[in-house]
Amino acid sequence: MNGSQAPMVANEKDEAGSLNTQWKNSLTFKFTIVQFVVAVLIIASSIWLIFSTEKKHHMDTQLSLSQNYGLAVIEQLQQVTSKIETLANTIGIVGETYRGQDEVVKELIPSLLDIGERHQLIAGGGIWPEPGMFGKQKTRNSFFWARDKHDEFQYLDNYNSAEGPGYHQAFWYLPAKYFQDGHTHWSKSYVDPYTKEVMITASIPMRADHSFIGVATVDIALRGLDKRFNFSDQNPLSKGYILALDSYNNLLADPFDESDKQQTAMLGQPLSRLIQRYPQLAPIAKRIETMDQTFSQQIMTSPAYRPEQLEKVLVQTPREERERLTTLINASIRGSHGKTPIVTLELSSDPLFNEPVLVSILTMAQTQWKIILVTPLSSLASQANAIALKIGAFLLLAQLIALLILFIFQHKLFIRPIFQIVSALQNGNLGRLELDANKRHDEVGQLAKAFIARSNQLEIAYASLDASNLALEQQLAMQQLAQQELENKKELINSLLNASQNLICIKDTHGCYSLVNDKFCEVMGIERARVIGMRDSDLYPAHIAEIINHHDHIILGSDQAQSFEQPMPTVHGERIYLITKYPIKDKDGNIIALGAMAVDISSLKAKQAELEQTIKLQGARNTELKQALDAKPQAVVKEGIDLKGLAQLKQIELAQQAILPQVVHLLLRQELQALEQIFIQLRQLDAGDIDEPQLAKFTEALTSQIDIIRHGQSLISADITDVRATVPDLFLQDLVAMLRPQLDAKGVAVEIDCPHHLTLPISPWHFLVLCHRLIGNSLQHAFPDGQALNRPKQLRIGIRYREGVLNLTLRDNGLGIGQARLEKLTHALDSSSNNNSGKGQGSLIHINQWLKAHFNGRLTVSSQSAQFTELVCELHLDKA
Repeated sequence: MNGSQAPMVANEKDEAGSLNTQWKNSLTFKFTIVQFVVAVLIIASSIWLIFSTEKKHHMDTQLSLSQNYGLAVIEQLQQVTSKIETLANTIGIVGETYRGQDEVVKELIPSLLDIGERHQLIAGGGIWPEPGMFGKQKTRNSFFWARDKHDEFQYLDNYNSAEGPGYHQAFWYLPAKYFQDGHTHWSKSYVDPYTKEVMITASIPMRADHSFIGVATVDIALRGLDKRFNFSDQNPLSKGYILALDSYNNLLADPFDESDKQQTAMLGQPLSRLIQRYPQLAPIAKRIETMDQTFSQQIMTSPAYRPEQLEKVLVQTPREERERLTTLINASIRGSHGKTPIVTLELSSDPLFNEPVLVSILTMAQTQWKIILVTPLSSLASQANAIALKIGAFLLLAQLIALLILFIFQHKLFIRPIFQIVSALQNGNLGRLELDANKRHDEVGQLAKAFIARSNQLEIAYASLDASNLALEQQLAMQQLAQQELENKKELINSLLNASQNLICIKDTHGCYSLVNDKFCEVMGIERARVIGMRDSDLYPAHIAEIINHHDHIILGSDQAQSFEQPMPTVHGERIYLITKYPIKDKDGNIIALGAMAVDISSLKAKQAELEQTIKLQGARNTELKQALDAKPQAVVKEGIDLKGLAQLKQIELAQQAILPQVVHLLLRQELQALEQIFIQLRQLDAGDIDEPQLAKFTEALTSQIDIIRHGQSLISADITDVRATVPDLFLQDLVAMLRPQLDAKGVAVEIDCPHHLTLPISPWHFLVLCHRLIGNSLQHAFPDGQALNRPKQLRIGIRYREGVLNLTLRDNGLGIGQARLEKLTHALDSSSNNNSGKGQGSLIHINQWLKAHFNGRLTVSSQSAQFTELVCELHLDKA
């Protein structure tokens, strides 16, 4: 009784301990932490977004206001410059109209200059004639008026003095010659040598009868122009200042003259002088330099005047200003008065405010003056921060209230029901849990029902667990057996590869060897451990490695198997190998390696060279025979030999000799095709799972090919000069084995009827050519492709040799020859035997001519349509 109560008490304590979860592990605490973190992230991101958005908005507003104010300033300046240009044009018209009437000119020009409110802006003006245009005796005849200290225009004759520098070479005079009528040249800022006034000059060319007669000018005082750049209450931004530059980047306005009275005024000085005084403004100078370069490139793409055409004016211009003057002249000719882009940048500090500022650079298209607006960013930032704080405070309060409401509803709708479900499960009170689940129709009720259903399923799952474990053990045992079988098959494939007499290897896409067979290591004299992972350049001489690498790139580029002949260094010296290479791909068709199989063809190449040498010797003998016949034509006629027939005989002999290399080439090509099929099967074995049918098919193909190569070696290795070494029985067996793929493709069975151990006194090469061509003729004509027979296809080869006469018979049960065609063929054979004529290099007529010429033999044909065809070759070997 006590023993049973002890476990119950322990279980109750465990359940109580599990129900009384520590506060830091409770869902309430975790949800609170998560909500707090989410609230902090939302509030922080919202405040950051508000600050950044509001700042960007104020920055855009600042930029827009600055640019609008700058455009307004430019508009006012354009009104002033337009009036100045109109005044200059009017003075020019006076000069053109009253040329030679000096009194009238002196009376009109001062009244024109002293009109309206221009007395604070216009410093002077006048007419500057070209030498001899306003009087032939006068080279300097200017009419110039300037203001005196009483602000009245006074006529000055200083420029006409012979001792003075003159005005014809002045920088404000010379360029005007190249301007069109009505176009104004705005000079750079300068100090007048006589009035000592800092000014800028607007020059208008004067012309009469299409000839240049001088320049009309209006001088603008920079002290009057500077007052128009004050940052007054008209600017809605309330703070800032304006810098103005002329077309040569000299200061038209100096906002620093009042702030720093100890420094000299900068009006008319280059911008570089201002940068030396205030280095904080250096980025503005760099940006202006970039703008000038861009403007020059745009204008000089199609200039009206090239630099060499402006040589006279450029010689009098400082070197650093020549490119700018050329650009301005061409810009005036092109009429480039369109809107130019506004350039903006920020500076970390400036000389007046000592704080970050926003800079806007605008360009007057008419005069190429630059207006630079500088406004501080501090007021902008304070306004943005104040607005952001108000919005952020409201957003923070709203989010806190929303999170509090969310927490209350989460606790009521989610956390408390889950706590009740856990309590019921731990107490085993599934009835109460099911009752609560039926009362609720939300996701929590579905969760409780799912727990109840899962508890019932667990009992069933426990019962089936043992059976599943047993099944897994059996499956594991089967996988182990399959793995062992796979290893055995891999060993079998390795055994087949190592048993091959050909060199087999595989390289990865980087050119490193990953597999070689035993024959490769044996022939190369290198251990497998040294080959694996090495490149061709590490194993072979440089010239051979280069050849192999070139062939590898061909395979990778063509994505097809190909064959090559190349030398290979072996333990027996350098040998010639026929190497077939192919790409190895994965399941997706991507090349993952390169495979290669090499066959030693050094002996074949030697035989081919020997054959070619024999052909050359035979040709030489034929040449000697022809020369002998040409020397004794009468004797040949007496002996009854036809010269024409003898020439035809010689042609037949040469053609027959040329066929020998063709036969060898056909046999080698057949072997190459078979090797490529074997390589494809090997690639399929490497790329996929190995099964018994594929392995058996690969083994059969490899064994068959080795047998064919063995028989082919017996045929081709025979000495061409040996005439008593041909055993027809063995020879025909080797030939049929070599032609086995062609025979199997047509389904033809071959029967050989020949006495055993019979030796024929005929060259093996002649016998090979004769048999190969006769068998090929029978396969082509008796059993054509695409035409089936209702009987097994058979070809019988018979050999009989008696008293020096060899009879070679080929009989097939193919399509046969019709009676009319047979009579025509028989007549052609008889005619070719009599007069050595005939056509077709590979025909029966050609074979008949060759037999007649070499062996005093002949070829006869008998056939019956749809029944059989029999070819009988008779060779007199004792007379050959």
